[in-house]
Amino acid sequence: MAPIFKSISEKVEDVTREGRLLIAINAIGNEDADGDISMPGSFNKTLKNDIDRVKWYLNHNQTILLGVPISGYEENGLVKMSTQLNMKKQICLDVLSDYELYAEYGRTLEHSVGVEDVIRNKSNTKEVLEWKLWEYSTLTSWGANPNTPLLEMKNATTDEQIKMLEKALKKNYSDERLQTIEKSLNLLKKAVLGENIVKCPYCGLVFDYNSVHEVSFEENIIESATRYAQWMIDDVVWEEVHKLEPEVAQPVMSIIQKQKTMKTKSIEDLVRYVYCPKCYNQVHRVDVVETATEEKSFTGLKGLGKKFLKA
Repeated sequence: MAPIFKSISEKVEDVTREGRLLIAINAIGNEDADGDISMPGSFNKTLKNDIDRVKWYLNHNQTILLGVPISGYEENGLVKMSTQLNMKKQICLDVLSDYELYAEYGRTLEHSVGVEDVIRNKSNTKEVLEWKLWEYSTLTSWGANPNTPLLEMKNATTDEQIKMLEKALKKNYSDERLQTIEKSLNLLKKAVLGENIVKCPYCGLVFDYNSVHEVSFEENIIESATRYAQWMIDDVVWEEVHKLEPEVAQPVMSIIQKQKTMKTKSIEDLVRYVYCPKCYNQVHRVDVVETATEEKSFTGLKGLGKKFLKA
C-alpha cells in the first residue's frame, strides 16, 4: 500500500549550528484536506516501535537522505520530531542555512509525513486511531528545482523577498546554491523594474523573455486567427477552418486554444513567442511570472500515485 503524504506548516522550534532540529511533522485533532483526523495517541506506537526504520528525506526524494530521526512525541496538538542533519553532506549544510534564513524572517520550511492508516474508528472512519510512520520530509523549493527562483514565499512582499535573497547570499551555502540564489535575485529585480520575466507553463523555468530570440507565426496564420472571432459570430467556423491548408489550420487552432486557456483577449499576445531554454515549448509574453506568493503544491508527485495534502 502506497503511503499517504500529509504536509504541515509550523515554525521550527529549535535549530542549532550543529544541525539538531526540533520540527513539527503532523497535526493532531484537526481534519485535514483528505478528511482524516489524527486522533491523540495515533502516532505513539509507531514512534516507539518504528523509529529506527523511519527515514528523513528532502522533498520526498528517497535518494536525498538528510539525517537521522532521534525521537518523536506528541505535544500541544502536534507530532514533534527531534532530528539530526548529516553535517558531512553539503546538501544538509544548505538545508540548515535554509532553516536559519527562514527563521530569521519568522517563516518556516514545510514538512510532510508519509503514513499508512492502521486503525480507524469504526463509528467515525475519519478518525485515525493508529498511524504507521514511514518517513518525513523537509519541503523546500530550493532543492526541488535549481532553475526556478524562490518566488513563492508565503505572505511576503516583493521587497521582503529581495531582502531575504540578499541575506541568503551571505549564508554558508554551496557555490552552486549561491549561483542559484544570485540568479533568482537578479530575475526578481528585473521583474520589479518592469522587465518581462516569464515562467514556462510546461517545465516551470523562470527566465528573461527578452534574453531569448522571439519568433512569430506567419502573417496568413495571424490573419486567420484574427478572423476567427468573426467566424464565430457568423457561425461559419467549420467551413472557414476547412478552407485553410492543414499547415495553416493547425497553428491557427493552436493560437485559439491558447487564447481560451490563458484567458487573454488579444491575439497579438499569442502570435509572438520564444522557445523555453529548458524544454523548448512555446512561452508567450503573457506567461509573466507572478511575484505575489501562492500556496505551493506538490501535484507533480501525484503521478507517483501518492496524495499530497495540506494539514
